[in-house]
Formats: sequence, structure tokens, C-alpha cells
Amino acid sequence: MLRPKNSNRRKNTRFALNVDGHYFYQENWIKCKIYDLNINGACLWLKQSFVIGDIIMVRFGLAEGEENTFDTVVANVNGPRIGIQFVGLDEFDRTFINKVISAKSKHFKI
Repeated sequence: MLRPKNSNRRKNTRFALNVDGHYFYQENWIKCKIYDLNINGACLWLKQSFVIGDIIMVRFGLAEGEENTFDTVVANVNGPRIGIQFVGLDEFDRTFINKVISAKSKHFKI
């Protein structure tokens, strides 16, 4: 189904950043790079292949020891980049994501 030209599937601004993160795969936490983040999801750079609909856990934060883990669903795949949507965020999670954006965003502060 085609979307109308004036529709925009993203409801929130995406913030460019460069944050080290990890994703959980085959019983291991594996390093990845988070370079795009908003309250609904993120864009990751990684070396693992995923398909749309895969469920993965992602962990990131401001520094080691100040991280949070999120349940996500793969929403987009483009080579080594995947787009993920956060699942089941509570108020603590949303506040944490906004804190990371404020501290690490390259272009915008919220």
C-alpha cells in the first residue's frame, strides 16, 4: 500500500548523535553504533543481519554504568544500518532517552 505524498511516518524529530551501544544476539552483547535517536526509535550501525520484524534488545546510555536496556523491533533494514522501534516504554525510559539526546545530540538540544 502506498502512502499519500503528504504523509510522514515519523512523528518525532530524529537527532543525529554518535553513541556506543550493544545489542543482544545469540546470548551475547555485541557492540554497535547508534547514530540517530528519537523517542520512538533509533538507527543502528552493526555487522549483524536482521530482517524487519525481528525482536532485539538494545542497550545504550551516557557512560558505562549509566545505561538502560530497551526491547525493540526491527522496522527498517538498509545494509549495515537498521531502524528499530522501541517497545513498551515507560516514563523512566522516555526520560532516559531524552537525557541521552540532550547530552549527545550533534545538532539539537531538547
